[in-house]
Amino acid sequence: MTFLELQKISKTIGNKVILHEIDFKVGKGEIVAIIGPPGSGKTTLLKIISGLLAPTSGRIYLEGKDITNTPPHERGFSMVFEIPPVYPDRTGYENIAFPLRLKKLNEDEIRKRVLAVADLLGIRHILDRKPSTYSGGEYQRVALARALVTEPRLLLLDEPFRNLDAKIREAMVSWFKDLHKKIGVTIIYSTHDPLEGMTMGDKILVLLKGIQKQFGSASELLARPTDLDVDEFISIPALNILKGYIDECSESGVKLSFKNAMLKIPKKLLKCERGQEVFVAFRPHDVKIDTGEGVGVFKGRIININYTGRNQLVSLETDDTIIRAVVGKDVKLKIGSTVSIIPSIENLRLYDANTKKLLE
Repeated sequence: MTFLELQKISKTIGNKVILHEIDFKVGKGEIVAIIGPPGSGKTTLLKIISGLLAPTSGRIYLEGKDITNTPPHERGFSMVFEIPPVYPDRTGYENIAFPLRLKKLNEDEIRKRVLAVADLLGIRHILDRKPSTYSGGEYQRVALARALVTEPRLLLLDEPFRNLDAKIREAMVSWFKDLHKKIGVTIIYSTHDPLEGMTMGDKILVLLKGIQKQFGSASELLARPTDLDVDEFISIPALNILKGYIDECSESGVKLSFKNAMLKIPKKLLKCERGQEVFVAFRPHDVKIDTGEGVGVFKGRIININYTGRNQLVSLETDDTIIRAVVGKDVKLKIGSTVSIIPSIENLRLYDANTKKLLE
């Protein structure tokens, strides 16, 4: 069942288009992650959903009811910003209790709710302490507790873990996923980190320059990006992109030509033409390096090797193009040596060079 629906939400400030016809649905109890680089419109979209900003055009529906012009305090939503306003002169208890006092709840009910949410988030031990004594993770949990204590219908999170260091952020994302299983509240979560978004979200909205590029599950995004821009954004390490031409397009597949290589892909395309210029994209994890006498699709010279824990990220130069490959840490490689580069044929994606749209 659709819980929240956005229909063609746009926002223009002066002559600048901030958001252009954003259109998606959220199921009750789902986490929808909005991913995009800084300046893509993520915070503006969350503020429009919360009622803090009015859209220039479009409608918002909550369980079938139009709430586009409903004031924020009547929506029953809570929002946690990137830098949450935790009051420095108040204890954890008073910070969490603050929105309940605004609702004029009695003290017994306030205490009951504050202690319950503190136990849920594991922060009862800091209720009598002030924010200057908190760790980064504790600070974020107090802000989250204050949002949850009101029992919101929808929780909006604007890059809540961005300012934490990498290890704490990874732990908080895992902790938050476990928390969601317990509370089941519907959540819209924004982040600039595509891996974090795809880890968090049941569905993911890719927002680039205010334009909704794609909406779907993480597996859908990874397997069939709508266009090259989406593929580039969600790929970490950086996507490999080669420019080539279609030499042959038939029932048996597509033959591609590059500067010094040919490649046959056993994939039937609905629309393709001989001589058509295309971008061939594949992720570093989908590349093998043959250091023996085997013949690869491309030959490349190793120009850099970075160790990333269990793997090596290898940069290879071929025909004035850099190809990146992720290989095991035990593979013996040497900077300056020439090797064969073999991309996984089944994981190649072709994009029209003019439109950047996926060819299918």
